[in-house]
Parts: sequence; C-alpha cells; structure tokens
Amino acid sequence: MDTGFDNTAWRYGPLATLFYELDKPIGTSFGDVEFYADRLRNVSGPILEPAVGTGRILIPLLEQGLTVRGYDTSVSMLEQCRVNCAQRGVKADVFEGDMTTHHDPGAFEAIVIPTGSFALLPDRESAQTALTVMHENLAPAGRLIVDIEPPSAGTAPDNGPVPHQWSGSDLVTLTTWRTHVDPVAQRTTRWLRYEAWKDGTLTRTELQIFSLLWFGLAEFTAMLHQAGFANVSVHGGYRAGTAPTAADDVWTFEATRT
Repeated sequence: MDTGFDNTAWRYGPLATLFYELDKPIGTSFGDVEFYADRLRNVSGPILEPAVGTGRILIPLLEQGLTVRGYDTSVSMLEQCRVNCAQRGVKADVFEGDMTTHHDPGAFEAIVIPTGSFALLPDRESAQTALTVMHENLAPAGRLIVDIEPPSAGTAPDNGPVPHQWSGSDLVTLTTWRTHVDPVAQRTTRWLRYEAWKDGTLTRTELQIFSLLWFGLAEFTAMLHQAGFANVSVHGGYRAGTAPTAADDVWTFEATRT
C-alpha cells in the first residue's frame, strides 16, 4: 500500500514503544515464550532474533542460558530492550538492523521470529529476500522458526473500550481506525493513534501505519523451499507437533538449512 510517506516514518516510536512495554511487559506470554524456549532447549550455538522489540522473548531465552543476539528497525524499541535487559541482569547484544539486509553468513544455529513480526515486511518481494538472507545467515543444519498469523479478512470496527495503560499518573491510549484489507496484496492495514494524557489534557500524539502481510500455508511453505530451506514443518497455536488449523491464532513454521 502506497501511503505517500517514507516507511521510516511509521516504525514504532517512543509512545508506541511505551504502550507496548506497559501492555506486554517482560514476563508476559501467550504460550510463545514457553514454546520457543522448548524448541531451542538443545541449541548450543548463537541464536538471532530479528525484530527483537522490547526483549519479551529475548530475555527469557538469555535467562535460560542461550546465546542470543537481536536487531530491530526501531531505535525506541532497542532502547527499551536494553533497559529491560539491564533490569533483569542479562547482557543485551542488540542493534539496529533489517531482515532484508542483515548479512552474517553461517553465523547462527537458529533464527527465531516470534509474534508475527515477519508480517511487518513491506511486500512479498521483501519477504522472499528476507527468507533467502536468513537462510544464508544460518549454519548448515541451522533452523529458522517463524510465526505467521493465519489470513484474516475481518474489517469490523472495534466497539470495545479504548485500549489504555497507565504510566504513573499519565494515561496512554491507543485508537485504531481505517482498517483496510487488500485481498490481492494479501495485506491488512490499520492506522494507529497513540496518545498521552495528563490530568485530562492531551500532551502527545503519535501516528503509526500498521500494515501486515498474510500468507497461506502452502504459499509460505513454497517460499521457504524457494529460499533453500528443507524439512519444513508447521505447528498450530504454539502446540508443538500439532497440525495447524484455521482456528489457530498463529502458525509457527520450522525449517532447516541444508
């Protein structure tokens, strides 16, 4: 979708990062923390987490004794990740980077992309490029584990209460509007408005275009094979070894570099 704005204008900014941190602090799990910790339990070499965010997955893996590095396109997210790592007493090896351009050939025993962050890529060409780059960055027999949200064509407005979090005496709210589904591009786009309030007065506003790709099971499997991966398997709803269904909130693909 052409918004007329440079993509860098729509990365997670300071207010979006604050809301994410308040809404999903370290220790929050949707089953994903335990799932990834279990899938990586026997990994002894370096692990990479693209789109590391605030460290919600990274930190538990570090606390498990794994060697994990991470990168993100959002400077604000990386700053919060470093703060969270320091508070938990783990070393943060995180840096600014992009899934389509980060090259470190053969360096990692595993690459993990939880929480559907892969869908933030701008288009299918970028997605295929990212998979190829990550294949190159894995050591032989290294594994890619990546979450994909099932396709959804829902456009119904959210009629519930406005999502909000308290930061001390300040209120932070999130309003979503203008949901657009493009079935040809297989992309859902929303406008997000983050607002900070103090004593009922608006003190700051931050806009974000939140646009997500979606993929079919056969389609994403074919993309993994095209990137050079083998032994592709899919887990449904963070249940290891369970076949995915349309009712699952997430499908997790696991593939091996040959």
